[in-house]
Amino acid sequence: MTLNQVTTMSKLLSLAIALCAAAPASASNLVSNGSFETPNIVGGSYVLYSTGSTAITGWTVLGLANDSIQLTPDTYLGLKADDARQWIDLTGITGYDKGVKSDAIATQIGAVYHLSFAVGNYLPFGASTLGVSLNGGPEQLFTNTSLAATATNPMNWATFGFDWVADSTSTRISFLGRANGALSNNLGIGLDSVALTLQPVPEPQTWALLAAGLLALTGLRRRLQA
Repeated sequence: MTLNQVTTMSKLLSLAIALCAAAPASASNLVSNGSFETPNIVGGSYVLYSTGSTAITGWTVLGLANDSIQLTPDTYLGLKADDARQWIDLTGITGYDKGVKSDAIATQIGAVYHLSFAVGNYLPFGASTLGVSLNGGPEQLFTNTSLAATATNPMNWATFGFDWVADSTSTRISFLGRANGALSNNLGIGLDSVALTLQPVPEPQTWALLAAGLLALTGLRRRLQA
């Protein structure tokens, strides 16, 4: 084998390793009804769901007694969803500290998951902040400060996310609208596009074979250069 052939093979093997590391594996969303499309709202207005309701498929409404959240279709005032045609307003008619909790999701202890979701602002009301927690653990706050450019398309959506190492075989995700000074409002905090996906882990055998091949070719090239 010539030095040029060894060099070419080394480059190809290095490229294969890089592609294996970068190529995303297809991951399915583990959250049921993450875009809040069921129940399907017929007509031009929103529907309110009270604390404790499980009428929104895959979710339970959170809040104090007599609180409610709002399932909003894009036919209401032209308020477009981030995904498909429906989204949740965590303020209901008005207020903070209410929201939704997902049904239990089967998770693997020690596995890494990625949670993503969209936070929506309605132009007249300003920025929005919501809190996210998993299995009742510490809450993280996420704020969308961007506003729509025109009143003819008054919703602005921003996507947030983070990785999480599962510590239980069952996980429930909670979202609550939160007060945050000028960075939130009590009239419209949008939630949509909730997804939990298992992060891919490279197969140990694949990495071992690729690394061994690269080391062997590197050693051969050095001997040829000696």
